Amino acid sequence: MGHLCITIGWVEEETPQALPTQLSRLDLPPVDFQQLPPAKALDALEQQTLTIGHEIMRELLIAQWEIADQQQVEAYRDNLAPEVVKLDGYDSQRIACRLGILHLPRQVCFHEPSRSHTMPGNALLPEHHGTIITRGLQEWACLLPQDLPFATVQRLLGWQAQQADVISTNEVRVLVRRHGQRIRAAEAEEVERLEEIEDLSHLQANLVAAPSPRRCPAWPPELNAAVEQALAEPEPTSPDGVSQQDWKRVLQARAQEKEVLSIEQLRRLGPEIQLGQTIAAADDVGVRRPERSRWLSLRVARVATQKGYRYLSGTGTMVLKQLFLLLVLCGGLGGWVTLLGDGAKWLREFFEQCLSPFAQKELLLDWYHLHRKCSRFASMICPTRQTKRALLKQLSFYLWRGQVESALAALEATRPQTKNSEKLQELIDYLTARQPYIVNYEARRRQRQYIGSAHAEKACDLIVARRQKNQGMHWSEQSADGLAALKTLRLNQGWELYWLKHQVLSIAIPA
Repeated sequence: MGHLCITIGWVEEETPQALPTQLSRLDLPPVDFQQLPPAKALDALEQQTLTIGHEIMRELLIAQWEIADQQQVEAYRDNLAPEVVKLDGYDSQRIACRLGILHLPRQVCFHEPSRSHTMPGNALLPEHHGTIITRGLQEWACLLPQDLPFATVQRLLGWQAQQADVISTNEVRVLVRRHGQRIRAAEAEEVERLEEIEDLSHLQANLVAAPSPRRCPAWPPELNAAVEQALAEPEPTSPDGVSQQDWKRVLQARAQEKEVLSIEQLRRLGPEIQLGQTIAAADDVGVRRPERSRWLSLRVARVATQKGYRYLSGTGTMVLKQLFLLLVLCGGLGGWVTLLGDGAKWLREFFEQCLSPFAQKELLLDWYHLHRKCSRFASMICPTRQTKRALLKQLSFYLWRGQVESALAALEATRPQTKNSEKLQELIDYLTARQPYIVNYEARRRQRQYIGSAHAEKACDLIVARRQKNQGMHWSEQSADGLAALKTLRLNQGWELYWLKHQVLSIAIPA
């Protein structure tokens, strides 16, 4: 009766036909299938194979390290006289890797003249003050927390390494913070360097190639024949099932496009970025801090042109500096910039102050936020549901067409019967402050121009909300911003560049 075994050996290149020198041997224990139910036999073999496989890989890594360490020692001794250096035992170095916790032996050398010890193998190791965590394990520890809790990540890494204590939950959190800070430091350094350059014309924005946009259909496919028949008439009218707004956009597209669009193309019309135009959508999202009633504001933005897009995130003014530079790199100060947002004060100040050098710019108040604001205030202003519906219908009619003065007049008319005059005045002040940024949304939609900041809302969702806005969560600024920095790096397709080449994806590249 025999059993399986696996050996790791050394083969001399001069005598490849000779038997290898055995460095390590692992015997596979036999599995007693008589004691196992038939349904569990395969599972037992799988677990044993995984356990032995990880043990083999650990032994193989250590064996390769011992060879590399010996080569370093020999190179060190070759530069000195034989009697100057003496071998003085081994010292182990603890490392955490994707195979678990390992202890690498390092040869200690004693230098007689200086009466000092040195370990030549340290030249092969990164700078360390304790346990070394390999790059691969650090990458996993920074990748998984973007979607999973830190404790779950710690368990998953333990399962992967077949060693539960390969890394602690706190170490995962520390790695996220550390790499997030490195990314932010590199971004701040690039911003400082670009701000010192007077002429950026020799640079261009480093964008991700944009895929074809996905647009919701305006009507079900069953109505394609009816739409085609209606368009063939001398005076086309909207068939049942197609809204008037969608029909107006279809007629506008048919009249403006040089080539005749197919029914399927007309069915999925949507906003398009024009030649020379840069679309920027920005927003902020709050995450709760451990302190009571304290919130941390994370700002996100998405910049897009016909060539591609780029995500930004961060806290404070640094993300605004990045946004300004990115807009300059996309089209220059003479380019056409369209800024979309919820009309927050910081966004209006950024548009009025930072974007003042741009020759052609516009700030649009997102229609969704405007309509939602009016709906929420109407509930607090109107005494009954009937008056609320009537007021909201009036406001939607006027504001959809950009008629702010008429909307303000409608609000003033409700003052005698309002139940909350303070909220009424607050809504009036809101519309007055944002009046320059409230446009004719109906005309812009018909012309397939952007009227909403959905890209910013999606960026908030992808970068922050999905991970950090769950019930009961509290975040420190370092952890929240670290996760946002790592997620933004992934969305901009700079993950491999950072982990393989230790470079943070820049916003500027040579033109």
